[in-house]
Amino acid sequence: MKPLSAFFCKLLRRFSDMEPGAVVGGEEGWRFVLRRTGFAKLAVAVMLVLGGIWLFLGILEDILSGDPLVAVDRMLHKGLHGLRTPLVDHVMVAASELGDAAVTIPVFLAVLSVLLVRREWRTAGYWIVAIAMAEASVKLIKFAVQRSRPVSIYEGIESFSFPSGHATLSIVIYGFLTYLVCRGHQKRAQFRIAVISGSVIALISISRLYLGVHWLSDILAGLSLGTAWIVFLSVAHHLRDRDTRGSPVLLVVALVTLLTTAVVHISLHHSADLVRYVM
Repeated sequence: MKPLSAFFCKLLRRFSDMEPGAVVGGEEGWRFVLRRTGFAKLAVAVMLVLGGIWLFLGILEDILSGDPLVAVDRMLHKGLHGLRTPLVDHVMVAASELGDAAVTIPVFLAVLSVLLVRREWRTAGYWIVAIAMAEASVKLIKFAVQRSRPVSIYEGIESFSFPSGHATLSIVIYGFLTYLVCRGHQKRAQFRIAVISGSVIALISISRLYLGVHWLSDILAGLSLGTAWIVFLSVAHHLRDRDTRGSPVLLVVALVTLLTTAVVHISLHHSADLVRYVM
């Protein structure tokens, strides 16, 4: 565990841009981290990061080796297909569209614009790195694994299903945004924001499974990978975060952008998407 702790500390130091005097060796680095985050929060963060990575690698190993998880994927896909109804199809297609690039990119740009206007350069950098690395990782893993989707409705690299891009990007965008928005809020407000954000992420992920465009293992892998990434970045950002007031403006801008782009995107593409996903 000591080498793993030292490696984790070095990563935190690099990503958080801690002052060299604050971290001279692994022990002093961990003292700084503990003082800044608290033992309980740090313990949860470490479990989420390591647990997310462990779960992702375990799922990947099962897929490559053809373990029983693959059989579970097929059984669940077949079972859900038999339970589909027209009304639920409409709801799930709309939920899936919340994770489309036509919605997530405007949200990303709106949040970035607010951070730049507020001159939060470091936070803006974290925001860019969070989404860019998640997107690049998904594409790279899809290309490396090349797992076929349950149904063929996409072309190019998107024809591969592992991991789910919708699940990964939704938890990174909406999850890291939740962290940024919750800074400085009371615990009750933080809980409400987290519940709303978590519900959106869960709905998007479930919709991909229900519509039959992903296997269960694709969704779980995307969520575990995204969770590990945003928790690590959140801790690293928090270590040197001098502005803990939160930003009501950031919340309003993100929410208005999400609702506006979602309504426009769904109204323009829902009928066509419904035909494509219901095939």
